[in-house]
Amino acid sequence: MRRTSILGGLLVVIAAMVLVAPQVAPAQQGIRVYVDGRLVNFDVPPTSIQGRVLVPLRGVFEQLGATVDYDAPSQHILATRGAQTVELTIGSRQARVNNAPRLLDVPAFTINGRTMVPLRFIGEALGASVQWIDASQTILIGTTGAAQASPPPPPATPPVSSTEISGRLVAVTTGENARIVVRHTGQDSTIIVTPATSISRYNVETNAGGSAALGMLQKGDQATATVNQKDEATKLVATYRVPPAAKIASVNKDTRTVTLSDGRTYTVMSDADITLNGQKSDFSALDAGRIALFSVIDGTTQAYEVHVSIPAAATPPPQTVLAPNITAPANGTTVGSSFTVQGTAQPGATVVVSVQGRLLGDTKQAQTTVGANGSWHMAITVNALPFIAFPYVVSAVQIINGTQSDPASVEVSVH
Repeated sequence: MRRTSILGGLLVVIAAMVLVAPQVAPAQQGIRVYVDGRLVNFDVPPTSIQGRVLVPLRGVFEQLGATVDYDAPSQHILATRGAQTVELTIGSRQARVNNAPRLLDVPAFTINGRTMVPLRFIGEALGASVQWIDASQTILIGTTGAAQASPPPPPATPPVSSTEISGRLVAVTTGENARIVVRHTGQDSTIIVTPATSISRYNVETNAGGSAALGMLQKGDQATATVNQKDEATKLVATYRVPPAAKIASVNKDTRTVTLSDGRTYTVMSDADITLNGQKSDFSALDAGRIALFSVIDGTTQAYEVHVSIPAAATPPPQTVLAPNITAPANGTTVGSSFTVQGTAQPGATVVVSVQGRLLGDTKQAQTTVGANGSWHMAITVNALPFIAFPYVVSAVQIINGTQSDPASVEVSVH
Protein backbone atom coordinates (compact mmCIF):
# COMPACT_ATOMS: atom_id res chain seq x y z
CA MET A 1 0.00 0.00 0.00
CA ARG A 2 2.83 2.42 0.86
CA ARG A 3 4.56 1.70 -2.51
CA THR A 4 1.30 2.61 -4.31
CA SER A 5 1.03 5.87 -2.35
CA ILE A 6 4.64 6.89 -3.17
CA LEU A 7 4.18 6.01 -6.83
CA GLY A 8 0.98 8.08 -6.99
CA GLY A 9 2.79 11.07 -5.47
CA LEU A 10 5.62 10.79 -7.98
CA LEU A 11 3.14 10.67 -10.87
CA VAL A 12 1.47 13.88 -9.62
CA VAL A 13 4.83 15.70 -9.44
CA ILE A 14 5.88 14.44 -12.89
CA ALA A 15 2.55 15.54 -14.39
CA ALA A 16 2.93 18.98 -12.84
CA MET A 17 6.50 19.33 -14.20
CA VAL A 18 5.22 18.45 -17.66
CA LEU A 19 2.52 21.10 -17.42
CA VAL A 20 5.05 23.86 -16.76
CA ALA A 21 7.40 22.88 -19.58
CA PRO A 22 8.56 25.89 -21.68
CA GLN A 23 5.84 27.06 -24.03
CA VAL A 24 6.14 28.72 -27.41
CA ALA A 25 4.92 32.31 -27.13
CA PRO A 26 1.73 32.90 -29.13
CA ALA A 27 3.27 36.00 -30.73
CA GLN A 28 6.02 33.85 -32.26
CA GLN A 29 3.56 31.40 -33.82
CA GLY A 30 0.74 33.73 -34.86
CA ILE A 31 0.20 37.12 -36.43
CA ARG A 32 3.20 39.48 -36.61
CA VAL A 33 2.90 43.28 -36.42
CA TYR A 34 5.35 45.80 -37.93
CA VAL A 35 5.01 49.52 -37.16
CA ASP A 36 7.11 51.65 -39.54
CA GLY A 37 9.20 48.56 -40.28
CA ARG A 38 9.79 47.63 -36.62
CA LEU A 39 8.58 44.26 -35.31
CA VAL A 40 6.35 44.83 -32.26
CA ASN A 41 5.49 42.19 -29.66
CA PHE A 42 2.42 42.43 -27.42
CA ASP A 43 1.53 40.63 -24.18
CA VAL A 44 -1.78 39.76 -25.86
CA PRO A 45 -1.02 39.16 -29.56
CA PRO A 46 -3.33 39.96 -32.47
CA THR A 47 -5.72 37.17 -33.38
CA SER A 48 -8.17 36.18 -36.08
CA ILE A 49 -11.74 35.38 -35.02
CA GLN A 50 -14.55 34.63 -37.46
CA GLY A 51 -12.52 36.00 -40.38
CA ARG A 52 -11.74 39.33 -38.66
CA VAL A 53 -8.20 40.32 -37.63
CA LEU A 54 -8.29 41.88 -34.14
CA VAL A 55 -5.44 43.85 -32.55
CA PRO A 56 -4.78 45.17 -29.00
CA LEU A 57 -5.87 48.81 -29.05
CA ARG A 58 -3.55 50.13 -26.34
CA GLY A 59 -0.45 48.35 -27.66
CA VAL A 60 -0.91 49.56 -31.25
CA PHE A 61 -2.02 53.10 -30.34
CA GLU A 62 0.92 53.62 -28.01
CA GLN A 63 3.31 52.41 -30.73
CA LEU A 64 1.80 55.15 -32.92
CA GLY A 65 2.51 57.79 -30.27
CA ALA A 66 -0.98 58.00 -28.76
CA THR A 67 -1.84 58.10 -25.06
CA VAL A 68 -4.64 55.84 -23.82
CA ASP A 69 -6.82 56.42 -20.73
CA TYR A 70 -9.25 53.77 -19.43
CA ASP A 71 -12.09 54.39 -16.95
CA ALA A 72 -12.78 51.00 -15.32
CA PRO A 73 -16.30 51.63 -13.87
CA SER A 74 -17.71 52.81 -17.21
CA GLN A 75 -15.31 50.70 -19.36
CA HIS A 76 -14.77 53.86 -21.45
CA ILE A 77 -11.51 54.37 -23.38
CA LEU A 78 -10.07 57.69 -24.59
CA ALA A 79 -7.00 57.71 -26.87
CA THR A 80 -5.25 60.95 -27.85
CA ARG A 81 -2.58 61.55 -30.50
CA GLY A 82 -1.88 65.23 -31.03
CA ALA A 83 -5.19 66.82 -32.04
CA GLN A 84 -6.74 63.42 -32.83
CA THR A 85 -9.04 61.70 -30.31
CA VAL A 86 -10.65 58.27 -30.27
CA GLU A 87 -13.39 57.21 -27.84
CA LEU A 88 -15.01 53.80 -27.43
CA THR A 89 -16.67 51.61 -24.81
CA ILE A 90 -16.05 47.90 -24.24
CA GLY A 91 -19.02 45.86 -25.44
CA SER A 92 -20.29 48.59 -27.80
CA ARG A 93 -19.91 48.99 -31.57
CA GLN A 94 -20.29 52.76 -31.20
CA ALA A 95 -17.08 54.80 -31.26
CA ARG A 96 -16.12 58.42 -31.86
CA VAL A 97 -13.11 59.66 -33.85
CA ASN A 98 -12.39 63.39 -33.51
CA ASN A 99 -15.91 63.62 -32.00
CA ALA A 100 -17.47 62.12 -35.15
CA PRO A 101 -19.39 58.82 -34.77
CA ARG A 102 -17.89 55.60 -36.14
CA LEU A 103 -19.35 52.08 -36.14
CA LEU A 104 -17.03 49.13 -35.47
CA ASP A 105 -17.40 45.82 -37.37
CA VAL A 106 -17.71 44.10 -34.00
CA PRO A 107 -17.92 45.52 -30.45
CA ALA A 108 -14.68 46.31 -28.66
CA PHE A 109 -14.00 43.47 -26.21
CA THR A 110 -11.26 42.19 -23.92
CA ILE A 111 -8.88 39.24 -24.10
CA ASN A 112 -6.82 38.71 -20.95
CA GLY A 113 -7.49 42.27 -19.85
CA ARG A 114 -6.57 43.90 -23.19
CA THR A 115 -9.09 45.69 -25.41
CA MET A 116 -9.26 44.23 -28.92
CA VAL A 117 -10.59 46.11 -31.97
CA PRO A 118 -10.86 45.29 -35.70
CA LEU A 119 -7.63 45.97 -37.61
CA ARG A 120 -9.18 48.38 -40.10
CA PHE A 121 -10.34 50.63 -37.23
CA ILE A 122 -6.68 51.49 -36.54
CA GLY A 123 -6.37 53.20 -39.92
CA GLU A 124 -9.75 54.93 -39.63
CA ALA A 125 -9.02 56.18 -36.11
CA LEU A 126 -5.51 57.63 -36.34
CA GLY A 127 -4.95 58.04 -40.07
CA ALA A 128 -2.29 55.32 -40.25
CA SER A 129 -1.75 53.17 -43.31
CA VAL A 130 -2.66 49.54 -42.58
CA GLN A 131 -1.90 46.49 -44.72
CA TRP A 132 -2.82 42.86 -44.00
CA ILE A 133 -0.70 40.18 -45.74
CA ASP A 134 -2.64 36.93 -45.46
CA ALA A 135 0.07 34.64 -46.86
CA SER A 136 2.54 35.50 -44.08
CA GLN A 137 -0.05 36.47 -41.42
CA THR A 138 1.58 39.89 -41.15
CA ILE A 139 0.21 43.36 -40.31
CA LEU A 140 2.12 46.37 -41.68
CA ILE A 141 1.26 49.72 -40.06
CA GLY A 142 2.78 53.01 -41.20
CA THR A 143 2.31 56.38 -39.49
CA THR A 144 1.09 59.33 -41.58
CA GLY A 145 3.77 60.41 -44.02
CA ALA A 146 5.93 57.36 -43.45
CA ALA A 147 6.67 55.01 -46.33
CA GLN A 148 4.79 51.75 -46.18
CA ALA A 149 7.07 49.07 -44.82
CA SER A 150 8.00 46.16 -47.07
CA PRO A 151 6.92 42.69 -46.02
CA PRO A 152 9.57 41.01 -43.84
CA PRO A 153 11.61 38.22 -45.39
CA PRO A 154 10.33 34.68 -44.89
CA PRO A 155 11.63 32.82 -41.83
CA ALA A 156 14.93 31.00 -42.21
CA THR A 157 13.35 27.64 -41.39
CA PRO A 158 10.07 26.42 -42.84
CA PRO A 159 7.13 26.29 -40.41
CA VAL A 160 6.02 22.98 -38.97
CA SER A 161 3.30 21.43 -41.11
CA SER A 162 -0.12 21.72 -39.48
CA THR A 163 -3.76 21.27 -40.36
CA GLU A 164 -6.94 22.91 -39.10
CA ILE A 165 -9.89 20.85 -37.87
CA SER A 166 -13.23 22.55 -37.24
CA GLY A 167 -16.42 21.02 -35.94
CA ARG A 168 -18.62 20.41 -32.92
CA LEU A 169 -16.97 19.51 -29.63
CA VAL A 170 -18.43 16.18 -28.47
CA ALA A 171 -16.05 15.24 -25.63
CA VAL A 172 -13.47 16.89 -23.35
CA THR A 173 -11.03 14.92 -21.17
CA THR A 174 -8.91 16.86 -18.68
CA GLY A 175 -5.98 15.65 -16.62
CA GLU A 176 -2.70 13.97 -17.44
CA ASN A 177 -3.97 12.57 -20.78
CA ALA A 178 -5.90 15.63 -21.94
CA ARG A 179 -7.95 15.09 -25.11
CA ILE A 180 -10.82 16.56 -27.05
CA VAL A 181 -13.05 14.93 -29.65
CA VAL A 182 -14.25 17.10 -32.55
CA ARG A 183 -17.05 15.90 -34.85
CA HIS A 184 -16.66 17.18 -38.43
CA THR A 185 -17.75 16.02 -41.88
CA GLY A 186 -19.55 13.07 -40.29
CA GLN A 187 -16.57 11.67 -38.37
CA ASP A 188 -14.89 12.15 -34.97
CA SER A 189 -11.28 13.28 -34.55
CA THR A 190 -9.45 12.79 -31.25
CA ILE A 191 -6.93 15.58 -30.65
CA ILE A 192 -4.24 15.68 -27.94
CA VAL A 193 -4.09 18.81 -25.75
CA THR A 194 -0.66 19.62 -24.30
CA PRO A 195 0.68 22.22 -21.83
CA ALA A 196 1.84 24.24 -24.86
CA THR A 197 -1.66 24.36 -26.40
CA SER A 198 -3.11 27.88 -26.55
CA ILE A 199 -6.74 27.54 -25.36
CA SER A 200 -9.44 30.21 -25.62
CA ARG A 201 -13.24 30.38 -25.63
CA TYR A 202 -15.53 33.15 -26.92
CA ASN A 203 -19.21 34.03 -27.16
CA VAL A 204 -19.75 34.63 -30.91
CA GLU A 205 -22.54 37.13 -30.24
CA THR A 206 -20.77 39.36 -27.69
CA ASN A 207 -17.11 38.41 -28.43
CA ALA A 208 -16.63 38.10 -24.66
CA GLY A 209 -14.05 35.55 -23.57
CA GLY A 210 -10.33 34.88 -23.62
CA SER A 211 -7.92 32.38 -22.10
CA ALA A 212 -9.69 29.28 -20.84
CA ALA A 213 -8.92 26.14 -18.89
CA LEU A 214 -9.61 22.98 -20.87
CA GLY A 215 -12.38 22.09 -18.40
CA MET A 216 -14.22 25.34 -19.27
CA LEU A 217 -14.92 24.08 -22.81
CA GLN A 218 -18.39 22.63 -23.20
CA LYS A 219 -19.86 19.79 -25.25
CA GLY A 220 -21.52 21.42 -28.25
CA ASP A 221 -19.02 24.29 -28.58
CA GLN A 222 -17.84 25.00 -32.10
CA ALA A 223 -14.13 24.17 -31.96
CA THR A 224 -11.28 25.00 -34.33
CA ALA A 225 -8.00 23.21 -33.58
CA THR A 226 -4.66 23.78 -35.28
CA VAL A 227 -3.11 20.30 -35.21
CA ASN A 228 0.50 19.28 -35.86
CA GLN A 229 1.78 16.00 -37.31
CA LYS A 230 1.60 14.35 -33.86
CA ASP A 231 -2.17 14.99 -33.61
CA GLU A 232 -1.41 17.63 -30.95
CA ALA A 233 -3.32 20.90 -30.86
CA THR A 234 -1.02 23.92 -30.94
CA LYS A 235 -4.03 26.26 -30.82
CA LEU A 236 -7.60 25.57 -29.76
CA VAL A 237 -10.38 28.15 -30.14
CA ALA A 238 -13.90 27.27 -28.94
CA THR A 239 -16.93 29.44 -29.60
CA TYR A 240 -20.49 29.24 -28.38
CA ARG A 241 -23.77 31.02 -29.00
CA VAL A 242 -26.40 31.76 -26.36
CA PRO A 243 -29.46 33.55 -27.85
CA PRO A 244 -31.54 35.66 -25.42
CA ALA A 245 -33.84 33.81 -23.04
CA ALA A 246 -37.59 33.95 -23.68
CA LYS A 247 -40.88 32.44 -22.57
CA ILE A 248 -41.88 29.05 -24.03
CA ALA A 249 -45.02 29.27 -26.19
CA SER A 250 -45.39 25.61 -27.20
CA VAL A 251 -43.58 22.26 -27.05
CA ASN A 252 -43.75 19.34 -29.49
CA LYS A 253 -42.55 16.31 -27.54
CA ASP A 254 -42.53 14.02 -30.59
CA THR A 255 -40.05 16.15 -32.54
CA ARG A 256 -38.42 17.70 -29.42
CA THR A 257 -39.16 21.13 -30.91
CA VAL A 258 -39.70 24.18 -28.71
CA THR A 259 -41.26 27.43 -29.97
CA LEU A 260 -40.73 30.63 -27.97
CA SER A 261 -43.07 33.59 -27.56
CA ASP A 262 -40.91 35.71 -29.89
CA GLY A 263 -41.23 33.15 -32.72
CA ARG A 264 -37.84 31.47 -32.39
CA THR A 265 -37.88 27.67 -32.70
CA TYR A 266 -35.25 25.22 -31.42
CA THR A 267 -34.79 21.46 -31.63
CA VAL A 268 -33.46 19.98 -28.38
CA MET A 269 -30.89 17.25 -29.03
CA SER A 270 -31.51 13.85 -27.45
CA ASP A 271 -28.33 14.10 -25.33
CA ALA A 272 -28.81 17.76 -24.39
CA ASP A 273 -28.02 18.87 -20.83
CA ILE A 274 -31.21 20.34 -19.30
CA THR A 275 -31.63 22.11 -15.96
CA LEU A 276 -34.73 23.41 -14.18
CA ASN A 277 -34.10 26.25 -11.71
CA GLY A 278 -30.45 25.20 -11.62
CA GLN A 279 -31.11 21.49 -10.97
CA LYS A 280 -30.43 18.71 -13.49
CA SER A 281 -33.62 17.69 -15.30
CA ASP A 282 -34.92 16.23 -18.58
CA PHE A 283 -37.10 17.24 -21.53
CA SER A 284 -40.21 17.32 -19.31
CA ALA A 285 -38.84 20.57 -17.78
CA LEU A 286 -39.72 22.35 -21.02
CA ASP A 287 -43.29 23.53 -20.58
CA ALA A 288 -45.34 26.46 -21.90
CA GLY A 289 -45.02 29.62 -19.80
CA ARG A 290 -41.55 28.83 -18.47
CA ILE A 291 -38.42 30.81 -19.37
CA ALA A 292 -35.78 28.96 -21.42
CA LEU A 293 -32.20 29.82 -22.35
CA PHE A 294 -30.75 27.69 -25.18
CA SER A 295 -27.11 27.01 -26.08
CA VAL A 296 -27.10 26.08 -29.77
CA ILE A 297 -24.64 24.66 -32.27
CA ASP A 298 -23.29 27.61 -34.25
CA GLY A 299 -25.22 28.15 -37.48
CA THR A 300 -28.10 25.83 -36.49
CA THR A 301 -31.18 25.77 -34.24
CA GLN A 302 -30.07 22.55 -32.50
CA ALA A 303 -29.77 23.05 -28.74
CA TYR A 304 -27.22 21.03 -26.78
CA GLU A 305 -27.87 22.77 -23.44
CA VAL A 306 -31.09 24.29 -22.05
CA HIS A 307 -31.59 26.20 -18.79
CA VAL A 308 -35.25 26.42 -17.77
CA SER A 309 -36.71 28.55 -14.99
CA ILE A 310 -40.18 29.09 -13.61
CA PRO A 311 -40.68 32.87 -13.59
CA ALA A 312 -42.28 34.79 -10.77
CA ALA A 313 -45.47 36.64 -11.65
CA ALA A 314 -44.87 39.64 -13.95
CA THR A 315 -41.12 38.96 -14.10
CA PRO A 316 -39.74 39.94 -17.53
CA PRO A 317 -37.23 37.71 -19.38
CA PRO A 318 -33.63 38.26 -18.22
CA GLN A 319 -31.53 40.81 -20.06
CA THR A 320 -27.96 40.52 -21.37
CA VAL A 321 -25.34 41.11 -18.69
CA LEU A 322 -21.80 42.23 -19.61
CA ALA A 323 -18.78 40.37 -18.25
CA PRO A 324 -17.05 41.89 -15.19
CA ASN A 325 -13.54 43.32 -15.35
CA ILE A 326 -10.57 41.62 -13.62
CA THR A 327 -7.97 44.22 -12.60
CA ALA A 328 -5.73 41.90 -10.53
CA PRO A 329 -3.89 39.64 -10.79
CA ALA A 330 -2.60 40.72 -14.19
CA ASN A 331 -2.52 38.22 -17.03
CA GLY A 332 0.73 36.23 -17.17
CA THR A 333 1.88 37.04 -13.62
CA THR A 334 3.06 34.61 -10.93
CA VAL A 335 1.19 34.50 -7.62
CA GLY A 336 1.43 32.54 -4.39
CA SER A 337 -0.95 29.79 -3.33
CA SER A 338 -3.04 32.44 -1.55
CA PHE A 339 -3.82 35.57 -3.57
CA THR A 340 -6.51 38.20 -4.06
CA VAL A 341 -8.66 38.55 -7.16
CA GLN A 342 -10.23 41.98 -7.67
CA GLY A 343 -12.00 43.98 -10.34
CA THR A 344 -15.02 46.07 -11.26
CA ALA A 345 -18.65 45.21 -12.08
CA GLN A 346 -22.16 46.60 -11.69
CA PRO A 347 -22.85 47.73 -8.10
CA GLY A 348 -24.94 45.19 -6.19
CA ALA A 349 -24.24 42.35 -8.63
CA THR A 350 -23.00 38.95 -7.46
CA VAL A 351 -19.52 38.08 -8.77
CA VAL A 352 -18.44 34.42 -8.87
CA VAL A 353 -14.72 33.70 -9.32
CA SER A 354 -13.40 30.31 -10.43
CA VAL A 355 -9.72 29.33 -10.37
CA GLN A 356 -8.99 26.20 -12.39
CA GLY A 357 -5.83 24.32 -13.34
CA ARG A 358 -5.36 24.75 -17.09
CA LEU A 359 -5.41 21.02 -17.85
CA LEU A 360 -6.05 19.17 -14.59
CA GLY A 361 -9.51 20.60 -13.98
CA ASP A 362 -9.07 21.21 -10.20
CA THR A 363 -11.37 24.18 -9.44
CA LYS A 364 -11.66 26.60 -6.51
CA GLN A 365 -14.69 28.92 -6.43
CA ALA A 366 -15.81 31.89 -4.34
CA GLN A 367 -18.35 34.68 -4.65
CA THR A 368 -18.97 38.18 -3.34
CA THR A 369 -21.27 41.17 -3.80
CA VAL A 370 -20.06 44.21 -5.75
CA GLY A 371 -19.78 47.36 -3.65
CA ALA A 372 -21.57 50.64 -4.28
CA ASN A 373 -18.42 52.01 -5.96
CA GLY A 374 -18.44 49.17 -8.52
CA SER A 375 -15.41 47.34 -7.08
CA TRP A 376 -15.09 43.79 -5.73
CA HIS A 377 -12.35 41.55 -4.35
CA MET A 378 -11.96 38.14 -2.75
CA ALA A 379 -9.20 35.91 -1.39
CA ILE A 380 -8.44 32.59 -3.12
CA THR A 381 -6.26 29.71 -1.88
CA VAL A 382 -5.23 26.79 -4.11
CA ASN A 383 -3.15 23.68 -3.46
CA ALA A 384 0.25 24.57 -4.92
CA LEU A 385 3.11 22.11 -5.31
CA PRO A 386 6.48 23.10 -3.80
CA PHE A 387 9.21 24.32 -6.18
CA ILE A 388 6.87 24.20 -9.20
CA ALA A 389 4.96 27.02 -10.94
CA PHE A 390 1.55 25.67 -11.93
CA PRO A 391 -0.66 27.29 -14.63
CA TYR A 392 -4.19 28.35 -13.63
CA VAL A 393 -7.01 30.24 -15.36
CA VAL A 394 -8.84 32.79 -13.21
CA SER A 395 -12.34 33.56 -14.51
CA ALA A 396 -15.15 35.75 -13.19
CA VAL A 397 -18.83 36.17 -14.03
CA GLN A 398 -21.37 38.58 -12.64
CA ILE A 399 -25.01 37.69 -11.91
CA ILE A 400 -27.75 40.34 -12.04
CA ASN A 401 -31.38 39.46 -11.30
CA GLY A 402 -30.65 35.78 -11.93
CA THR A 403 -28.92 36.38 -15.30
CA GLN A 404 -25.26 35.37 -15.60
CA SER A 405 -22.74 37.13 -17.81
CA ASP A 406 -20.06 35.65 -20.03
CA PRO A 407 -16.77 35.07 -18.18
CA ALA A 408 -13.78 37.38 -18.09
CA SER A 409 -10.48 35.54 -17.59
CA VAL A 410 -6.73 35.84 -17.04
CA GLU A 411 -4.03 33.19 -16.81
CA VAL A 412 -1.52 33.07 -13.93
CA SER A 413 1.19 30.78 -12.60
CA VAL A 414 0.80 29.68 -8.97
CA HIS A 415 4.07 29.03 -7.17
